[in-house]
Amino acid sequence: MQEIRDVLGLPVVVRLDGGGTTVGPDPVLEQLTGEDADDFRTAVDRLGALGVSLERAIAADPIDREGVETALASAYRGSLQVDPGFIERIRRAAAELIGNLLSRLFSFRGAGTFVAWAVLLALGVLAFWLVRRLRLVPETIMDVKGTDGRAPRVDWIARAEDAFRAGDLHGAIHAFYRGLVSALSGRGLLIDAPALTAGECRTTVRALRPDLFQAVADATGAFEQVAYGGAVPGPEDVETMRKAVALARSG
Repeated sequence: MQEIRDVLGLPVVVRLDGGGTTVGPDPVLEQLTGEDADDFRTAVDRLGALGVSLERAIAADPIDREGVETALASAYRGSLQVDPGFIERIRRAAAELIGNLLSRLFSFRGAGTFVAWAVLLALGVLAFWLVRRLRLVPETIMDVKGTDGRAPRVDWIARAEDAFRAGDLHGAIHAFYRGLVSALSGRGLLIDAPALTAGECRTTVRALRPDLFQAVADATGAFEQVAYGGAVPGPEDVETMRKAVALARSG
């Protein structure tokens, strides 16, 4: 197994389109000991996945650096105000007043502290009176039939198929990825959380369900290329996602 890692030669510096990035030691290959045949099968699968990722990176369109700079300039334009307007001046004055009031509440400064607490109490009474007067809080709770209070589940697969039929391959890739994560979560393999990354998804599946690893690796790799690499998706990428979802659902 060490000979395999030596032949792979990581870490290496990969240069594409005039830019370079360092590819560190692969976490999957690093943890393989080579004590049984399954380790070498996993190594073969992993090397194949790395090869596919490399081919996609080479085939991806180059980054439009000028377009990126223009988009960033447009996003930040107007976010800084050298001469704040009237509303901004009021907002800053109110924030400063509240900050001074809070600082006096929790540090005794003589009469100023008593005044701060008196102002806070008066504001609380005024807020309570306004809520009761204007009836901002409803006195009764309406029960809606046919719902248990939980947010409705999204059928990501149906949404993905609708997007594919409409020719929206980007939308289909994103929806199939959400459907894949939901299917794996339903199998108890991972937790469907917003912070879950595609790499964490691959690592978890590789440890718990190695039979699904290759399909999940291909699907998450296709998603990353489209979502983060700017690649233009094709029907074959959608089919890769569809296959992974079907295996995850049936596994």
